[in-house]
Amino acid sequence: MAEDETLFTAKDWIRYEAKCRGVDESFFSVPGKMILVYQRFGFDYLKEVLNGESREWLYRDRPIFIAELEGKRIGVFRPWIGAPGAAAMLEELIACGAREAIEVGFAGGLQSSLEVGDIVVVTHAFRDEGTSYHYFHPDVKLESSANLRELLIQELKFQGIKFMVGPVWTTDGFYRETRSKFLKFRKQGALAVDGETSALFAVAKYRQINIASAQVISDILTEDGWLCAFRDEKVYDSLKKLLKAVVNALKRV
Repeated sequence: MAEDETLFTAKDWIRYEAKCRGVDESFFSVPGKMILVYQRFGFDYLKEVLNGESREWLYRDRPIFIAELEGKRIGVFRPWIGAPGAAAMLEELIACGAREAIEVGFAGGLQSSLEVGDIVVVTHAFRDEGTSYHYFHPDVKLESSANLRELLIQELKFQGIKFMVGPVWTTDGFYRETRSKFLKFRKQGALAVDGETSALFAVAKYRQINIASAQVISDILTEDGWLCAFRDEKVYDSLKKLLKAVVNALKRV
């Protein structure tokens, strides 16, 4: 074993779970194309609009929903919130067959041009969480996959959905989004702040799969404080529109 080789992998965990449950490892296989949506509302919405079925997976409280669209299988999964948990689950999905993933979530708007309900397509993520540093040196830029990102952009344009394209700031210190950090990352061009994206980009880059990310602005940060609007109808409406666009984009992969 090489000095820096990991002592155990997601595949080892899957093998262990299969043995404990008395099933073949293939029981946990997932479609190559995956939608990662954190909000239960978004997960349930896709279950309503897509013709598919829920299937038990590694975590009994987190099923996989699988739909077949135009001969292509697309999976929907609701990861844990936060960089460490979301990254671990992406590792496991990759070990089970995922090869393209689009993350869909909520984010806090940083720029004055953004309003509640706006959609951001992510180009790259500024790393202010710990997980990504277990994969890459701090100097490595973590980006979305250009081809998958462009497919999503084309679909949003085709649907006439307003969106912005740019970077996000990812932090795992939700209650330490300080004024100095806000000013720093806003000045660097971050459109929004979230809790998972840079970690997911790191896993995807390391495991050599394609990933894209799009997020709905659910709250606004300013120098004066925080405007929370997670339950605003504009947020829910934008999430539904975005998820439809994501499904159509994945169908074209």
